[in-house]
Amino acid sequence: MAACVSRRRLTLLATLAAAVVLAVVVMVWPPPFLWSVFADEKPSPVAGEPVPPIVGTPEARLAVAGDTGTGQAEQDATAQQMVAQRADVPYDGLLLLGDLIYEEGDADLTESRVIRPFAPVLGADGTLLPVLGNHDYESGEQQEILDQLGRQRAWYVQQVGPVRVVVLDTQQVDDPDQTEWLEKVLARPEPPGSWTVVGLHHPPYSAGMHGSQPEVRQTWVPMFSDADVDLVLAGHDHDYQRSEPQDGVTYVVSGAGAKLDPTGSQDFTAVSDSTLHFLDLLFYDDRIVGRAIDHSGELVDAFEIH
Repeated sequence: MAACVSRRRLTLLATLAAAVVLAVVVMVWPPPFLWSVFADEKPSPVAGEPVPPIVGTPEARLAVAGDTGTGQAEQDATAQQMVAQRADVPYDGLLLLGDLIYEEGDADLTESRVIRPFAPVLGADGTLLPVLGNHDYESGEQQEILDQLGRQRAWYVQQVGPVRVVVLDTQQVDDPDQTEWLEKVLARPEPPGSWTVVGLHHPPYSAGMHGSQPEVRQTWVPMFSDADVDLVLAGHDHDYQRSEPQDGVTYVVSGAGAKLDPTGSQDFTAVSDSTLHFLDLLFYDDRIVGRAIDHSGELVDAFEIH
């Protein structure tokens, strides 16, 4: 009898322990169906409005999208909407925020997943600015991908008109060489009317399914604030998010160029929306104008940085 009671207690304890572990796992990594029930989006007041005409002539224009490399209709629709919105103001650059080639970073797909779909966006004079994501590392062929895209390494700086675009590799955030390089780049003085934009894959601030990346936030965010970086762009979460300025820096997640997941909001969230889109950035001498545009050609969000 005592042995039977003991077995029941052990079974009950094991069941309770399993329930606690399951609850913790669901809280930390909630499955998509739970996200769709409990996600607390924070849409922009301008969501669904027509895209306004471009005012004046910007000094530079960047198209931005993340997590595009599916080779499916959603990726093509993002590229097509970029072209549709180009009008008479060409893009000076295209910033792709990682996961260039799903699912395993097969370098043989670089032409079909990156170069060919976005060639009409870049035209003859636009500059491609690729960021590596975690899926681009799956095959171990990330350097071959970069080679085909004209980049020697995964972190680099590119001047696009008055915009200093700093590209980082969040797969190697613990590499001291990258952080030392970043410190030197951000320490270089910039002339008046210049802007600094950082592009990376894992977001320091995110209320999406993957959430904020603590190591990126701890290692690089203080550097962004100290250097007065204007805008930090990330992918990884398949949604659109814009933060309230954090120590003077605005953080945007634009990871819904081809895939879509539910999103949420936290205390740092200004806007969050689960919508396929791209981000259109216009740089003037006194402001950045950002317009997130969905596949129907309507606004997801609009903002200015001065």
